[in-house]
Amino acid sequence: MAERDPNANSGNRFCGNCGSAVVPGTTTCVHCHTAIEPEPTVIELDGDYIPYCRACGIPVAREEALHCTKCGVTPLCQKHFYPSTLSCSLCPPVESPEQGTETVSAPAAGPWPEPTVSIPCPQCGARIRRSVDYCPNCGAEQEGAAESSQYAGFLIRLFAFIIDNLITGLPVTLIAVFNDIPSFGTVVSIIYYVLFTYYKGQTPGKMLLRLHVEDKGGNKPNLKQVLLRETIGKAISTLVMLIGFLWIFWDPKKRGWHDHIGGTYVIKRNQK
Repeated sequence: MAERDPNANSGNRFCGNCGSAVVPGTTTCVHCHTAIEPEPTVIELDGDYIPYCRACGIPVAREEALHCTKCGVTPLCQKHFYPSTLSCSLCPPVESPEQGTETVSAPAAGPWPEPTVSIPCPQCGARIRRSVDYCPNCGAEQEGAAESSQYAGFLIRLFAFIIDNLITGLPVTLIAVFNDIPSFGTVVSIIYYVLFTYYKGQTPGKMLLRLHVEDKGGNKPNLKQVLLRETIGKAISTLVMLIGFLWIFWDPKKRGWHDHIGGTYVIKRNQK
């Protein structure tokens, strides 16, 4: 993964499941279809302010942020700050001489929501829920994310290729029966792979097997990368006795020659 500046924030939001940048205004991730929580109407990103609750990671605008007077944590959302004790759900337990151990953050009355187990992002410090692979604030990959994603090997990519060829093969065959157009199937195949890879990062075959074509930053490849991969790259991989495709067996990151030419990776995501 590309290194990120810990103090930089692009203003983009990122899917917590697959790490892809989220298109503003959308409610689901275009890559893995995970539901995306709506953005608040006002969030300030300037200065050193981190616009996410340190207890649960939900967005908190600067003017709505709360401050714990016990442990000093800020900002906090209303669900994890207790006005009756001026404490938060992150406050550690303290010793009381009369009653033994007690928790400062325990409110006087309830019921109160249970604190969400969260950890700080190592890049920007925003609190995020455990098992979330990518920080919704800066998009940094979190510890353990590799366990739910991996480089796709030759066989699963071959299955995706077979599915895609079944999809494109039927219309090509029907048209070829009535029209003798040289290289028609090749043209259709190139258009199919270029359009789906550029707009979706996946062909239908890859969608069924949860495979994603990505650049080194974990995003969909740009048009230049897609064209290099699907035209020149695959032509070279095919013409040299298919060694360019078989290279996936030996490459440490399961990349074929066409992946190296296009600067792409094929990733398998295990959606949660």
